[in-house]
Amino acid sequence: MPAILPVRILTLLLVLVSAGAWSADGRILSFEGDVRVNGEPVDAETELNREDTITTGPDSSVKIVLSDNSVLDLDSGSEILISDYSFDTDEPGSNTSKVNILSGTLRYVSGRIAKEDPENISFTAGNSTIGVRGTFISISVSPPTE
Repeated sequence: MPAILPVRILTLLLVLVSAGAWSADGRILSFEGDVRVNGEPVDAETELNREDTITTGPDSSVKIVLSDNSVLDLDSGSEILISDYSFDTDEPGSNTSKVNILSGTLRYVSGRIAKEDPENISFTAGNSTIGVRGTFISISVSPPTE
């Protein structure tokens, strides 16, 4: 009898293969606990777009896939802003991804934008801007002290 892939793996593959057909810039792949987009709780249908702020509460996490198949993974107590994002398979020169890490930890696995034009990917963490020159990065930012 052939091996059967778990439903989660099949779902992930389906999401990644169909990512280019989305109307949104990204989607929630999975989440646990209190995860919010622009202050509203997420659900399995939550779509993400440019200028969305994603936050995770205590003991919470979220995995996001963007339309170029890049994956963002946030730990508990994290907050990011998708400050600019554009992906068009017909115009790769105009693609861009800029994410501000406001606090917490973000892990990133690169997608098509980073593979086709790595100069168009950047992360801002505090006063630093980080360019991607590989396929995986992890960034941690402490919340600002007042």
